[in-house]
Amino acid sequence: MKLPDPTPGLVIRFDYTWYKDHFKKERPCAIVLASSQTGMVTVVPITHSYPDIGEEGHSLQVPEEVCKALGLDEDINYVRLNEVNRFAWPSDLIKPLPNDPSRCDYGNVPKDFFLEMRRRLAEAVRAGRLNASKV
Repeated sequence: MKLPDPTPGLVIRFDYTWYKDHFKKERPCAIVLASSQTGMVTVVPITHSYPDIGEEGHSLQVPEEVCKALGLDEDINYVRLNEVNRFAWPSDLIKPLPNDPSRCDYGNVPKDFFLEMRRRLAEAVRAGRLNASKV
């Protein structure tokens, strides 16, 4: 599997560790930060689970056309923007796509959607509501 450069906005298949219960699950995750100096990458998870009560403002529904362009399934998808995983690139936590084992990336989210993700992520940071796991 060939690894792409880790660029913000790229959606990859990743073995994400949830902050609350430390449960790991392969899922699409969007890169929100990537440092060429340190090699560290920060991702947010994409999930089908509706946001928990009180967390709605820290989740963003992925528009249907974005899901189609990325090749995500037809269920409703949400980006969770109140928790992140940080890891060194490359990592054995990066997984091949289920339908194409030669790739680990789904593609890039549109710029406007990425900027909205970053805005909400910054809000979570300012509110002290960001949970980060270094994996």
